[in-house]
Amino acid sequence: MKSDLSTSLTAALSGLQVGINRARAASGEVAKLTTESDTVKDTVRPLLAMQQAEQEVAVSTKVIKADDETLGRFVDETA
Repeated sequence: MKSDLSTSLTAALSGLQVGINRARAASGEVAKLTTESDTVKDTVRPLLAMQQAEQEVAVSTKVIKADDETLGRFVDETA
């Protein structure tokens, strides 16, 4: 059980990091495009990347919460 929790927690933390890094890169690209580009359509790709990053972070957060609840139940049952 411990290895399952640590594996899923590691994956969730990795997902958080990927999502946050994707959001940073996309927001930087949006900022750059809004000052350098004449067309709005140039900002679509980074805005979609920001939405994807938001979803990655949300899913990873749910995994972390599930791990926390599972660990809490396991501790309660063994105490």
